[in-house]
Amino acid sequence: MQLLVIGPGLIGGSFAIGARRRRLFDSLLGIEPDAQRAREVLALGIVDAIIETVPESADAILVAGPSETIAPWIAKLHHHSGIIFDAGSVKAPVIDAVRESCGSLPARYVPCHPIAGKEKSGPAAADGELFVNQEVILTPQGETDQAASTAVTGWWEALGARVSRLDPRVHDEIYAVTSHLPHLIAFAYLQQVDDQHLGHAGGGFRDFSRIGGADPDMWAPIFESNRHALLPALDRLQRDLFEVREMVEGGDTQGLKTFIARARTRRGMFDDG
Repeated sequence: MQLLVIGPGLIGGSFAIGARRRRLFDSLLGIEPDAQRAREVLALGIVDAIIETVPESADAILVAGPSETIAPWIAKLHHHSGIIFDAGSVKAPVIDAVRESCGSLPARYVPCHPIAGKEKSGPAAADGELFVNQEVILTPQGETDQAASTAVTGWWEALGARVSRLDPRVHDEIYAVTSHLPHLIAFAYLQQVDDQHLGHAGGGFRDFSRIGGADPDMWAPIFESNRHALLPALDRLQRDLFEVREMVEGGDTQGLKTFIARARTRRGMFDDG
């Protein structure tokens, strides 16, 4: 069994390392167009070799590059005999783009989104245990071959993940709120922070701003591709901010307490879950 990882960075590299430890594949190959990063991938032992083109011998192909490259790769691999799966955090636009380009999805393509990551990126951040006890969402379609879906499920589970399934548009709406919007808020908040603030920052700043250190090359395309779900979430946030601003300006202590308590209850539901 041969695995090809297109984009062996944080997610692709973590999958490759975890797969190697668990001996899921006999050989691991990578495609990485950036020469410096390719050397880093090899030095870290993430894959056995870096190649330039997709071999016909690949039994499994993980497309783990930037989100804007996923649909073009899936379309390019439309007739490949291997099982193809991706790790993108936006699903419906990729599926729609491939259908528009090719007329249908490849039968052996299984759309995936591992709910795991770090604020750091690149091969050096890869961790073979990254997916342990983390959720991986599959969004298979009518064209998806059941055997391919079963195989991909087995690989993620072998890496310690919990696999679930969602409709791609429902998936995008959920992660617009639970992942994409929090990152956008952190990026926006940090625009007003300067050196004077940093000298007096504590735990609240550290906890809230952690994801603000994420990779711009990764997140800008995510915001763009999921704008159909992200923009309504942003509109709701603007309404909530306006509401709380009115309370602060008007000295509405009870309204603020109710607002904060509602947020606290939501957070407690997550902790209890």
